[in-house]
Amino acid sequence: MLPEGELRSIYLHWTAHGYDEVFPAYHFCIARPDDVVVHHTHDLCENMRDVRLDPALPYAAHTRGRNAWALGLSIASMEGSTPSDFGPSPLTVAQLDGICAVAAVLARFYGIDVAAISTHAEAALADGYFGAGSDELRWDIARLRPSPEPLEPVEATRAGDWFRERIAALIVRAR
Repeated sequence: MLPEGELRSIYLHWTAHGYDEVFPAYHFCIARPDDVVVHHTHDLCENMRDVRLDPALPYAAHTRGRNAWALGLSIASMEGSTPSDFGPSPLTVAQLDGICAVAAVLARFYGIDVAAISTHAEAALADGYFGAGSDELRWDIARLRPSPEPLEPVEATRAGDWFRERIAALIVRAR
């Protein structure tokens, strides 16, 4: 049962860990590569406020500077990944389907417009810290498949569009 309250946006992530490692920085984690399991990892109500007004209170700190009235969903994957090598726990189709399904349910329940759903990579692009290479840079989720080509900012937007199209289709089907 989802709690009543106001939520305005959803951010999509990966954990940069293995398939079974979930974290409370997100509200939900999609674990396991094939037979996915959705873990509720953080109280949604704690982000139903302007978290900047009292950051000492607990909340899911998933997207720097964007956690107020925002949900964080993450796929447990991408441990040791780079844009050219997704490592031992790459994103799977089942996980991508799972995060889209969870986002659709949440968007429908909270009245979140699909345009307010984005990846952490898109937020990082807008806020000036997009990229791969250090803990301060973010590229989750800018690519759905590894590529030897250099990571380009436009990929973040393309990946976000890919997610929004699928989530919107799931919302329409549920009506």
